[in-house]
Amino acid sequence: MLLAVFLILISGSGIVTAAEISVQPGGSIQIAVNNATSGDEIIVKPGTYTENVVINTDSLVVRSESGDPENTIIKARSSGAHALSVQADNVRISGFKITGTKTSYAGIQLSGCNNCIIENNKLSNNGYGIYLLSSRRSTVSNNIVTNNGDYGIVLASSTGSTLSGNTASNNNGRGVHLGTSDGNTLSGNTIASNGISGLYVCPKSDNNLFFNNYLVNTVNAEIKNGTGNSYSTEKTTGKNIIGGPYLGGNFWGKPDGSGFSETTPDADEDGMADIAYSFENSIYADSLPLVSVTGKTIEGSSPVLPVANLEASLTNGPAPLSVRFTDLSKNAVDREWDFNNDEKTDSIDKSTVYIYATPGTYTAKLTVSNDNGTDLKTATITVTDKNEDSSGDSKTGSNEIIGSETVSAGIGSDGTGESEVVDTGPEDGEVIDDGPRNNETSDSVSEEGANSDDSESINGGSSRSSSSSSGGAGGSPEPARNVEVKELSQVFITNGKEVKFDFTKNATCVVSVGFDAKKTAGKTITIVEVLKGKSALVPELPEGEVYESFNVWVGNSGFASSENIENSVICFKVEKAWMQENRIESSAIALNRYDDEKWEQLPVTILKEDDEFTYFTAESTGFSSFAITGKVNISSENVTESGSEPGTRSVDLKDAESTGLTAEMSEQEKSMSQGFEIFSGITGLLSEWIEHIRAWAKV
Repeated sequence: MLLAVFLILISGSGIVTAAEISVQPGGSIQIAVNNATSGDEIIVKPGTYTENVVINTDSLVVRSESGDPENTIIKARSSGAHALSVQADNVRISGFKITGTKTSYAGIQLSGCNNCIIENNKLSNNGYGIYLLSSRRSTVSNNIVTNNGDYGIVLASSTGSTLSGNTASNNNGRGVHLGTSDGNTLSGNTIASNGISGLYVCPKSDNNLFFNNYLVNTVNAEIKNGTGNSYSTEKTTGKNIIGGPYLGGNFWGKPDGSGFSETTPDADEDGMADIAYSFENSIYADSLPLVSVTGKTIEGSSPVLPVANLEASLTNGPAPLSVRFTDLSKNAVDREWDFNNDEKTDSIDKSTVYIYATPGTYTAKLTVSNDNGTDLKTATITVTDKNEDSSGDSKTGSNEIIGSETVSAGIGSDGTGESEVVDTGPEDGEVIDDGPRNNETSDSVSEEGANSDDSESINGGSSRSSSSSSGGAGGSPEPARNVEVKELSQVFITNGKEVKFDFTKNATCVVSVGFDAKKTAGKTITIVEVLKGKSALVPELPEGEVYESFNVWVGNSGFASSENIENSVICFKVEKAWMQENRIESSAIALNRYDDEKWEQLPVTILKEDDEFTYFTAESTGFSSFAITGKVNISSENVTESGSEPGTRSVDLKDAESTGLTAEMSEQEKSMSQGFEIFSGITGLLSEWIEHIRAWAKV
């Protein structure tokens, strides 16, 4: 009897047991989230899930079944949104590799969350890796955040969070960025080889504790003061991040081995420097900086990262220029050389000779790696013209054997020396302390930005009108600050052959560029630049809703002319989500080219579509500045005449215009209205006269 009453009470109380929801390959994590209730656990089986996931239910666990981020991947379907966005409390995300967002969007974002956990994930090739916005008491631990376009880990207006055991490395911007964030603790993190700096703390971030971290960056820290921050803790017994016997401050190294922690004496060999490490332009210092323990090998020390270094026998000279490259790296297991800007491996030897056959400026790149990470080093090689009529047309670009050494011989154009995909990201000094949703300018200003001239001349001071093709691999005329991302492709151009430049990195809206060659040009680079807004080379954008504005430069300046190429075609793609949001049909998409000081709309053909994009081709007479536009479909919109009252009949303008009745309908309605008024007046007089007769009859 008591058991029956207990069961009745439970059933009536609404208590629901937490469920385990399994997501199979080919299924959707978002659908599982939508069907989950608070307390459920979503277990994702190994596979690749192409979607953007939004979690707004509290107390969910979303984890990979294997716990291995390498085999359970979330790839953002739309690069213009966070791959995984959490807008709830007490959510745990674990065991995923997350990739595919662009500038200002994150692999994982917490927005207005409390007590969430992000652990054991790998985030790469996103705008930001992990982004905490207006969130409290978050735990971010044991994540690998690497090779992201902007920053690795960003805290914006977030408090009381703990970041531990994470690796933030090889991000284009900063490894860890604290903007207007208070009371956070960062310990046990490895922050290495980041583009701008390892750690940034804005002047509005207070009471943060930063200790026992390992930093090896060209610029390790940008500390803009704040109140109550600390960069070491009390000296206590315990193994630190580099295997020393005490906890205290942090390890401050540099890629070339010349960092403070690598060069400062430690007389008592306690693993801490004899002097404090003071931050440049800051009131703060690390009072107990860590140093390597002399003469001691301690198990479980921090991973040893490779440090790339190279030597080139020559850095300039006339073509053909033979250069010997030697790998001088430390802690490296594997190496790859790219001598001619084509993002292809030319050699894996420790020492090799490369012959530059064609004049130009090249960036030779050495990439080294070990089990713990990668590093790279570059050298600029300038190859000059030996005589005016020298030509690379006869070169083959093959490998030649000289003696017992392998010598790579290549052909190039005036290369920019940039990697195949170049994302400019936010300029230093334009970084948002409060994250991309609430910008405020940092007090740091880059030298490049300070020295730039807003009125810089294009192509030696010529007018900004873009004719058949300017720019090229020798350098784009577009100001670098106006370029959001660029992608390069390189092929060999032969007279009479069809040429196609494929952009396989999917960094831009351009899929390929093709034409028929009328002249042999050898190995040639084509650059696609997606712009942050309007090109500086055009006075205004074309009419319509603009999807993307971009430039295409083929070869050296002036090469892509009617004398050298014909039958030019551009293949591009447009996100379906953008078309749906803006009520634009595929048939209303246009590609516009700026030529001869005006915009020209090019013929467009729909090629194909997939789940995310619709693909188009357009024929063009050349390459310069382009804009993809769409015309909003208003056929289904009813427009009510101005000044009419609610409830007045609305007119479908499309139907009216298609029948040619718009003006006639207005005049007809006006005439009918006047006739009705006259009829009403006569009827009123007649009624009044009848009433008078009735009254007279009664008398």
